[in-house]
Amino acid sequence: MKRIVIIFILILLLSLACTLGGLVNQDGIEAVATVVSPTEMKRFCGDGVCDGPENAENCSQDCATVPLITEVPTVPSPVQGDAIPAVLYLGIMVHLEGWNDHMDQESFKKHALLIREYASLFETYGAKLTWESKEVTDASLKWGDHVLLEMEQRGHGVGVHADIGGQKNYACERFTRELKAEKEQLESLGVTVRHVSGNVSQCDWVTATADAGYVFTSGQVAYAVMSLPPEDRPVEFRDCKNPAMCHDTFPVDLADRLHPWRMNSGVDWLTHNPDGRLVILPSSGGLVCMEEEANGQKACGEFTQADIDAILQELGEAVALSQPGEVNIYYVSWSLGKPLDKQLLERWLQTIEPFVVSGQVEWKTLPEMYEAYVAWESGSH
Repeated sequence: MKRIVIIFILILLLSLACTLGGLVNQDGIEAVATVVSPTEMKRFCGDGVCDGPENAENCSQDCATVPLITEVPTVPSPVQGDAIPAVLYLGIMVHLEGWNDHMDQESFKKHALLIREYASLFETYGAKLTWESKEVTDASLKWGDHVLLEMEQRGHGVGVHADIGGQKNYACERFTRELKAEKEQLESLGVTVRHVSGNVSQCDWVTATADAGYVFTSGQVAYAVMSLPPEDRPVEFRDCKNPAMCHDTFPVDLADRLHPWRMNSGVDWLTHNPDGRLVILPSSGGLVCMEEEANGQKACGEFTQADIDAILQELGEAVALSQPGEVNIYYVSWSLGKPLDKQLLERWLQTIEPFVVSGQVEWKTLPEMYEAYVAWESGSH
């Protein structure tokens, strides 16, 4: 009897488990029983609410299908108000010197051809040169080839490279007169002349340059501090014998060379004076000497890939230091007493192209940099 009662109880428990644990539908899929509240029992497919067991597959009218995002949207870079991104104006100053072309027509023809070839190469990349003439001015006048006027007409800059005033015993009273003569001679070729390089001196070179009719100057080297009172000169340049002995890039810090300023006189030219007549465009290093200068060497060798690498390093730093709303400039010098490898020069132009395409850098002549600064001044800065 006891065995029968136990079997009956087991059958009863098994029956309850099947009822509560789950049922098998006609498709052979087990349907799990769920305990629901009275509120949930009132919901049904078509009530406008996608809830509970409803989904897009079993109740499309309540549960709309959400489309998948197949591509990431482009998010614009954050801009602070209406701020304009900083742009660095890039240039190259070429000194035309060291030739006796006014005495040798065939030599002048070769150099004039070289000038045109370099200009064409730079134009291919939208780049601009600023030619600063010394002996080529005399040769152009003598032989009748106005290559400098042609350069200006092709969009390049032209100015004077004077090499005047640097001698220790130079008579300062001659300064203005001789600088003015250089300006007028170049202007006789039809060229617009607004600036000069090679004019630093122990004399008041700022006043002499402004009195000669120039409005800005370029290519200064450390010898320029010799016009300052001795106590205001940097210690390492306090007693320069001549420009060649103190031909270092100056100011030394890159950040101090990125913005033009106005100078009042040679005794205080490192201090901006809004009433100054002469604007300075601070110069950076020499194109063919960048690797040596970066390593603190005085001697300058051949133009190599190492120079290109050094320029790109400093150019990247200049871009990073550039300020929105300011006139940011960076240019290097090149003395065309000796031709450069054109393939290597083109490689340099190609490496700069990404900076230009990105909008971080814009090629300018030195006169264009000056014009940008004057325009910036007129905006009440």
